[in-house]
Amino acid sequence: GERRVLGSQRTPDWRTRVAEMAARRNFLQVRYADIVYVVGWRLEKGKDQFTGRNDVSPHETPALDVGGGTGWACQWYVDRFADGREDPALCKLFFFDDAGPPWARKDPATEGRWSSWSLAGNCWEPLEGGELPPAPYGLYAGI
Repeated sequence: GERRVLGSQRTPDWRTRVAEMAARRNFLQVRYADIVYVVGWRLEKGKDQFTGRNDVSPHETPALDVGGGTGWACQWYVDRFADGREDPALCKLFFFDDAGPPWARKDPATEGRWSSWSLAGNCWEPLEGGELPPAPYGLYAGI
């Protein structure tokens, strides 16, 4: 989660703010999941990752730009594969962009469809031709 709080957002109370977002539940959902499916919305560049409404430097919006507590779950899942902790080939994070609130990022490439997170590209890659993600297997989380 440390990778998610950047620049001016790293205030003394940032951990408390995360805890108030049902963070423990989100963390436990993804801690051992083999595959994660999320439905949510994307943060607009230059908006904070706590509310998605407050202006920040565009460099402070995390690359893994899912809003709210769902975004934290995504970040904790992806962090498992960073720095060689787990095999990056096993990272299976799928996101359905539901367009979210009026202040959410509107990206025609992802809106209304499934995407997968690319560790190599550090970005969302829409599934080709409106495909669905693979069926759940093993220990999976739906958020």
